Amino acid sequence: MQNPSIPAFLAATGALAALVAPVYAAAPSENIKPALRLVKRVTPEFAGKVNFSIHKKLSNPTIQAQGEGILIQGSDMSECLRAYGYYLRNVAMVHISWNGNNNSAARLVIPKETIHVPAALPFNYAYNYCTLSYTGVHWDKKRWTKELDRLALDGYRYILVTAGLETVWQRFLKDLGYPEDKIKAYIANPAYSAWWHMGNLEGEGGPVHPDIIQQEAELGAFIVKRMRQLGMEPVLQGYVGFLPHDFDQTSVSGTILGQGKWCGHYKRPAVLQPTAPDFPKLAALWYKHLHRVYGGKAKVYGGDLFHEGGHAGNTPLKEAAQAVQKAMHQASPKSIWLLQAWGYNPSPVLLSGTDPEYTVILALDKDMSEGHNINRNYQGRRHVWCELLNFGGNHGLYGGAGLLEKMAGNAGGASGIGLISEGLETNPFYYALLAERISNRDVIDRSEFIRKYTLARYGVDSQELQSAFHLLAESVYSPKGLREGCLESILCARPSLDARKASTWANPNPYYSTDKVRQAAKLMLSAGKKHKLSRLETFRYDMADLCRQILADQAREQLPKCKAAFEAKNLNAFQKECAEYLKLITDTAEVLATSEHFLLGAFLEGARAKAGKDKEAQAQMERAVRQLISTWAPRNSSLNDYAHRQFSEMMQHYYLLRWKAYFNARIKELGGSIDAGEIGRSAEEKNDNNGTMVSASYEKSESVDAIQQAFPTANIPLLTTAKGDIMKLAEKLLR
Repeated sequence: MQNPSIPAFLAATGALAALVAPVYAAAPSENIKPALRLVKRVTPEFAGKVNFSIHKKLSNPTIQAQGEGILIQGSDMSECLRAYGYYLRNVAMVHISWNGNNNSAARLVIPKETIHVPAALPFNYAYNYCTLSYTGVHWDKKRWTKELDRLALDGYRYILVTAGLETVWQRFLKDLGYPEDKIKAYIANPAYSAWWHMGNLEGEGGPVHPDIIQQEAELGAFIVKRMRQLGMEPVLQGYVGFLPHDFDQTSVSGTILGQGKWCGHYKRPAVLQPTAPDFPKLAALWYKHLHRVYGGKAKVYGGDLFHEGGHAGNTPLKEAAQAVQKAMHQASPKSIWLLQAWGYNPSPVLLSGTDPEYTVILALDKDMSEGHNINRNYQGRRHVWCELLNFGGNHGLYGGAGLLEKMAGNAGGASGIGLISEGLETNPFYYALLAERISNRDVIDRSEFIRKYTLARYGVDSQELQSAFHLLAESVYSPKGLREGCLESILCARPSLDARKASTWANPNPYYSTDKVRQAAKLMLSAGKKHKLSRLETFRYDMADLCRQILADQAREQLPKCKAAFEAKNLNAFQKECAEYLKLITDTAEVLATSEHFLLGAFLEGARAKAGKDKEAQAQMERAVRQLISTWAPRNSSLNDYAHRQFSEMMQHYYLLRWKAYFNARIKELGGSIDAGEIGRSAEEKNDNNGTMVSASYEKSESVDAIQQAFPTANIPLLTTAKGDIMKLAEKLLR
């Protein structure tokens, strides 16, 4: 009888499930040992039954029988591991994601005919700078090991690395004679280092504890070494002229340009004009320390000039680009300069100064709507199409299913696919589809993809699960028009009776059928009960995520009822409607506690681990992360709640407290006993961000302000392990 877990296309070739037996007796060659170790880490049940062989002239990887195991052949290590990932997803039914792994349907299938793995685009890339602060801030060596394994299996070859730049900056500035106390004030905490590396701010979350700096240097060296073992290339930070804003102008030959402020109040690093006489000397010094920290030169370097509104002044941009690239090539001949295309960057004039042969553009694209034109032209320079699904790490069902399915061929002329969402540990369905796109150049059949996806993720062939994902693909995973991330939960918004979104730049307009999301949840619950799926980490996450989305959707229906009762000056009705709204928050907290992926305690545990064993360093990391995911900046600003997260403890001990304080003030207002300064509409805050107007309006509340300011150091109960029964909670909610 045919194994129901074997995909139809393999069954048709007469593929057989293997018995447990080693493939080879001879010792493996050194160059494939990293791949064999990855097999043992990711799929220990297949260890000893998977072999690899590297043939440089092989155009596409192949998978074939070798005794009672399989042999994977590719042109290099990266291609071999991409082929193994293809095999796991499409043949063996092994599921790997940020939100749970599953091998309950896993089978080592031995094909009778050779499987030819489709070609991938040559420059597949991972990470936005922001990703490494919003998402990677809680990744230690153990977590990075899993991350790099996943990236290798998905087919990503070029990976941004920033851990360790703190040490590079220390050594670089010390050699330039910059005072030690100022160096400490300049370095940003890893929670904020993304914007430091992009030239947006200095020193936030610091002065950084020495143990954190040391741990980051060790982590960066570890990441680079492991990448190279797995056939991936690290993208290191190139030198584009950044210096502290108060760097002594008289100590260098050339013009240092002040860069003003970012998002209203953050002082930006200055920029030494790349055409300055001393620029080559500073660049050479930077690369010397960079290469020492990371253990060697790189083939690709990142770095952007005048990012998000910087001041170019009288800089001749074409010549500036030539100078940056010349210094880069002197440090590492024939290396590639990787530039982000975001907003007005890079300008056409600056781009014209780059060498087309050694320049690649990351085309950041936040439009996930089907039919969106992804074609790009950067004056003949190669580019990578980069999805930008998530901003700030916000939780919310979202994704461009139709866009990814139909993005066949070379992705609009791109040289590769880029994974650059700011928050990655969300929406496993979307990211699985993105991984499929890397090794599939054809139009993706939705039904076939969903069938394989649900079989691998849950270990059962269930029509109910497949129908659930069809409903989600037709609704919440099919945005209409341009958006900046998911439809945010107003439960996480700074309280207001008019709240429609949580963060400044988000689109507040609903675009999907909430009924379809509810139907999908009911189908998933039914399948979960039938197949006893609550034992699976993958199912618990998805069920909790669906329930979270339904509660967030209900909040959009409930808040107008609160407002109507307030405007009618009906105190009893207002109290009743507010209680219903607050219950949505507590219900959300209870639902999220059932999955280890929605726990603030677990997230902070990882962040603290990055600080080593020193308690003070651990506490500093925790404070910085808590600030980042709440107010972002130390005071009210346009960045407030930008990185809001629906962690169970935040729902219960942050968002609930804010809404309670706000509703209580409004109740007092209806009763005539409110303090004059406690509540009321504040004036809109507007700041000129170097030519770009940034604004934020919010309802004034001293009580809410106090809760926000206290959160980074508040003593609240934290969860590191899940609790509760998602099946019972979901059944109650959906009933």
